[in-house]
Amino acid sequence: MDTVPPTPPPPSASANEAPPLPRLPTEILVTIFQHLPMADLAQVRLTCHHWHDTICYTSSLMEKFVLSFKNCRLYEGCEQCRVLAKSKSVYTKATLKAVAVEDAADTLWCALGEDLQDLTLNDCSISGETLVRLLRCTPNLRYFALKTTKFEEFHINNVSVDFRLEKLETLTLRSIFVYDECFAMFRQICPRLKVLKLNYSSFEGWGEKLVQFVQTVRGTLEGINLSYTKIGATLLHKLATVDRLRLKKISLKSSYDLKQRDIIQLSRLQPSIVHLNIDNLFPADDQILSEISRNLPNLKRIKLHICRVHNLQQSFLGNMRRLEYLKITDATHVAGNLDLSAYENTHLEKLYVSAATFSRNTLPRFFEKSPNIRSLTLYQCSYENIHDLQLSFAHLKKLEYLNLQRTFDIDDSFFSRTVFDSVNMPFERIRFFPVTNLTRLCYLNLSRCRDLSDETLVAISFPRLKKIDLRGLNITDFGVRALVRQCPRLEYVHVDACKRICDSAVLMLCRDLRRLKLLNLDGCRAITDASIEHVIAHCRTSLVWLNMMNCPLLTDEAKHRLEGVRSIRSLYV
Repeated sequence: MDTVPPTPPPPSASANEAPPLPRLPTEILVTIFQHLPMADLAQVRLTCHHWHDTICYTSSLMEKFVLSFKNCRLYEGCEQCRVLAKSKSVYTKATLKAVAVEDAADTLWCALGEDLQDLTLNDCSISGETLVRLLRCTPNLRYFALKTTKFEEFHINNVSVDFRLEKLETLTLRSIFVYDECFAMFRQICPRLKVLKLNYSSFEGWGEKLVQFVQTVRGTLEGINLSYTKIGATLLHKLATVDRLRLKKISLKSSYDLKQRDIIQLSRLQPSIVHLNIDNLFPADDQILSEISRNLPNLKRIKLHICRVHNLQQSFLGNMRRLEYLKITDATHVAGNLDLSAYENTHLEKLYVSAATFSRNTLPRFFEKSPNIRSLTLYQCSYENIHDLQLSFAHLKKLEYLNLQRTFDIDDSFFSRTVFDSVNMPFERIRFFPVTNLTRLCYLNLSRCRDLSDETLVAISFPRLKKIDLRGLNITDFGVRALVRQCPRLEYVHVDACKRICDSAVLMLCRDLRRLKLLNLDGCRAITDASIEHVIAHCRTSLVWLNMMNCPLLTDEAKHRLEGVRSIRSLYV
């Protein structure tokens, strides 16, 4: 009787061959990859086919990538079109910079369109008809921006506008001339627009087509940005009186044709405004401050200049109990004109003050009543008593962002010396070290504080600090050594115009800061080709942005070698 031979056992791995690694489930890989920055994610994608496909077919991971075209021509059959047609990657964001977009590039838009949600054209040249065809292929677009884009003319007579971008929420037309026909096109295809940004742009006539556009989207439009435009009182009034328009945000920064009465009238016609930017427009006096506070009771963000005011608390701040962000510039430079000491607001999270002179004891009293500030900028301010600023840190335990740019009153003792609390305890000499309260600090800007040196870097110790700006300070490698030791999480470092920064300081920044993403060495005239070698040796995976301009000791050959650092996306040499 015939017998069936037994199935031979599978060949066993040889003694020298490593057994295959078990494959992690896709769900676990996605969870792990979610925590990686974009640069690391790009490297991980090259590991194996499984990891590559996991990243490319997971939309939440691909959202971290931006498809970028720079300084090229896009046309039918070009290399970019061929590569994207074969690619498995799905991009939700794309940026075109200095690109000539020709009429016959439909293959490119068909390859990208269905998944694109964010598209920016910056300094590009494109015809109106090509723009229409491009937008027709992107039905899921949520954000679209045209910046400094050149239109020799804008005609769409030979193409039908028979589609709508139902999901488009933000439209930016920045630094371009907006033709009436362009407004008419967007009026037809953007039925649910929420934000319209026209900063630095101009338009035909007095803006009649703009008003018609706003009338079309009035049911959904919440914000409009007209900063740096030539908008006048008539056009602003027509926009503000559009029936059933309820604006929440409006920016009119540096729109110099507007007067105080125009802003007062706007606040009466649009009481729903919660974000108002009239920065660099005119110095506001007691009258406009009082009108704004009365007409806009729900205001949460405001940016403005002030002139001489009699009582800032009574005319304005006393009614602004819901403010979350206040940016205010003192146009007088008079001591005590900007008195915040009586203002009490636990909702205030961001404060930006420029060019003010603070009287004695006003700052500590203010910060005691506004303890939840997370972001503080005191740009080019001066103080009758610099210890008031030190005392303020005792109340700012939630502070994450601190900008003291061009504060000429501080020196090295500011961060190292203990002070007496003479405000809350005038009869007891209680000495304490206020800067230790800033345990949450992530950003510190000390640029152009001319009396700071290495001693400051030795004194500061912020373990969570990620960004620091030391532009123009008199620091050396001694201070940098202390900085990298005490602030090991730094990712963004600006030491441009620090003339005493040398190669050893660059070595410590590149070698010891494992997370370094941005390094600005512009104007560091003492660095040589050795600094470039340090960048190449230690920053191959993390560094994304590097500026080494105006460094005369660097050779062209060494600069050319930086092009081999694949992680660097923005290089200035």
